[in-house]
Order: sequence, then structure tokens, then C-alpha cells
Amino acid sequence: MKLPPLALTAPTLCPRCDAPSGLAELCLQCALQLRQCGNCHGVAGPFDRYCGFCGFELLRGARRNPAWRLWLLIALVPLAAGLGYGAWVARLPSAATQAVGAAVRPASTPDLHAYQSTSLRLAYAIPNQWNAIDYTRSSDAGRSMPYVVVAKSAADQQPAAQAKGDLVQARPQGPVVALGRPAVDNSLVADPTAPAGVLTSEVAPLAISPPQGTKVEVTRPVRPATVGGRPAASVVLKLTRDGDIYYLQRTLIYAPSGNSQPMVRVDALLPAESWNSGDQTPVNSLISSVRSS
Repeated sequence: MKLPPLALTAPTLCPRCDAPSGLAELCLQCALQLRQCGNCHGVAGPFDRYCGFCGFELLRGARRNPAWRLWLLIALVPLAAGLGYGAWVARLPSAATQAVGAAVRPASTPDLHAYQSTSLRLAYAIPNQWNAIDYTRSSDAGRSMPYVVVAKSAADQQPAAQAKGDLVQARPQGPVVALGRPAVDNSLVADPTAPAGVLTSEVAPLAISPPQGTKVEVTRPVRPATVGGRPAASVVLKLTRDGDIYYLQRTLIYAPSGNSQPMVRVDALLPAESWNSGDQTPVNSLISSVRSS
């Protein structure tokens, strides 16, 4: 005897997820209403696909409140606020813009005096009683160079100026610091924004082939650091010339600003006597104060 087709028997599976439904009003697995239309709440068959009263597709379940779409507008609020703030800052007058920029500049303290080089887009602070000359402002073409030279003694400005900021060649009587944005050859560096790699590529040729009459020794190898929240790296070299010993501390800071060179170089040259007498401390304070402006 042939049995009747299965379609004539009462099915017991949920039409949405095929879970056993039995006589329940809601599917125990997907919560589909099996006896009521989710749109008009009219009575529906347990396995009808469309409601006989309003034509709503029963498999979709209860109709969502249209207000749920407001989540998109709420998500756009932070984006609109950010765009509005950016437009407001862009339209600030120049005086207000300078005031905002001053917040990141080093402040004067009892031990340090704040300075700024507009052409180099640098802000820094030098120890009190020291002197600084911004050679980018020099009207004399022979003295113009992309450096600010800071010296404990005013007499040491001349050796730094004669060396064109290359303190490897200078012979000052006291500590001298040259900071600027010189052109840096990073063609051999995989990442030109990494100060440690760029500094290593600069120091290696200097240590292998030093200037004539100068002996170069690496006292402290290249170390990564952070200056003013920017990635940096430093190295200390010992220079010996005609029996005189100097220590050169070179620091590279990745601090891009406008169209200027992204790398800031700070060279501090100290005679051995100054290095051993504690002048290294104010020099480190000066280096730590360097900021991009």
C-alpha cells in the first residue's frame, strides 16, 4: 500500500531554520512567530510563507521599527565634529594659530631660555649664560649656513662658523652645539624615516675613513631614543687630533615640518675637560628641548 505524500501531513520543522517546532507559538531556535504575522499580528498558518491578510513575508519575522536606521546618523556625529573642528582651526587668525603652536614649544625655565628659528622651523631652549646665533638669518653669504650654533663661550662661535656647522672639523675651547636641517643622504637606508638607520649610515663612513689627522672611535654606539615625542637616535664619538680629545654627540630627530628637511641633526662637540666636568648635562637638556615648530 502506498503511503500519502509527506505534504499532506502536518510538518513539525520551522520553515526558517528547520528546527523542531511542534505546537510552539515561537521557534525555540530562531524565535520566528509560527502562529502570528509579524506585521499585522493576524492569525497565520504555522507554515505559511506569506500572510493571508497583509501579504507580509512571514519568514522575515516581526517588522523592525524604522527608527533603528538612525544609528547611521549617530555614527556620523563624531565624523562631523572632527571635520568641523578642522575647518575651525583652518580659519583661525594667524595670532591664534601661533598661540596654538606655542603650546608645544619648550618653555623657559630658571635653567633654560626658549628660542625659535623660523627658517628652520625649530624651537629649542639653551642654558642660561650660553649664546645662540641663527646663521640662517645672516646677510653675509660667507657666514650663512642651515644651522643654529649654541656655545657656552661667545669666542667658540667663530670655529663653528669657519667649519660651516661641521663640528667634526671644529676646535672649540668649550662646548658647542649645532642644530639644523641639513640635507641627509639616505639613499642606502631602507627606511629614510628611521633615525637609527640614517644615523648609522652617516657614522659608518666617518669611523671607517675619518678626516686626515683625526682619529675617530665609537664611544657609545647608535641608540634609538625619543625627543619631543618624535623618533630619534644618538651616538657618541671620540675624536683625537694632535693629542687633543673631543667628544661628539650626534642626534638625529625625525621631525618633518612643511617643505623642510624631515631630519633634524643636533651635533654637540665638547672638549674632554668639558665632557668630564659635567657640561654634558646642559647639552642633553638642550637636545631634549628641540621641537618642530
